[in-house]
Amino acid sequence: MSTKNKYSLIVLAAGESTRFGENKLLFKIEGKSIIRRVIEECSLEGLEIVVVTGHEKDKIMEELKGTNAVFVYNPQYHEGGMSSSIKAGIAYASPLKAYLITPGDMPYLSGWICRRIIEEHERTGRRIIVPTFEGRGGHPILVDASLREELLGISEESKGLKGFLSKHEKEIHRVELGTSRILIDIDYREDVVNRKPIDRP
Repeated sequence: MSTKNKYSLIVLAAGESTRFGENKLLFKIEGKSIIRRVIEECSLEGLEIVVVTGHEKDKIMEELKGTNAVFVYNPQYHEGGMSSSIKAGIAYASPLKAYLITPGDMPYLSGWICRRIIEEHERTGRRIIVPTFEGRGGHPILVDASLREELLGISEESKGLKGFLSKHEKEIHRVELGTSRILIDIDYREDVVNRKPIDRP
């Protein structure tokens, strides 16, 4: 683990993609797999990228060969829910300032989105930052490193990250980014065709 990075991006890539019919993270859009699109686009200087693997972990690691991602395996991935993967990523990562947390199935995330969220954290010092598009919250969600121990205590029984955010509702700082890229994930094959990003001027 590195301690030089001020921020860590936790990419959740452990799921079984049961609704998609195959590992959706390896599905290619415009010639590049969904997971590789996310990692390459969001590779910023000073941003540690931690990919949490589970289902078909060797295939995910092979697909990301040559990137600057580091990997941590979640042996509980088959139990469903994202809590165990979030905790695995948080336990491994080592940011000085904050974590950014995102599912790995968001093919239209862009580096400027991560940068904008980080800049907002630097500017405001707020402990939780949620990007929005037309009032709807998306990813990545930024959580200050001071909340690490609490993040390590989340569970599906307490509604995971959603429960954590509900508990800290008054602390959340929402920032409108003007793009639906923060909302678009891929669950079904038709989502690849039907869900395209909207970028407001």
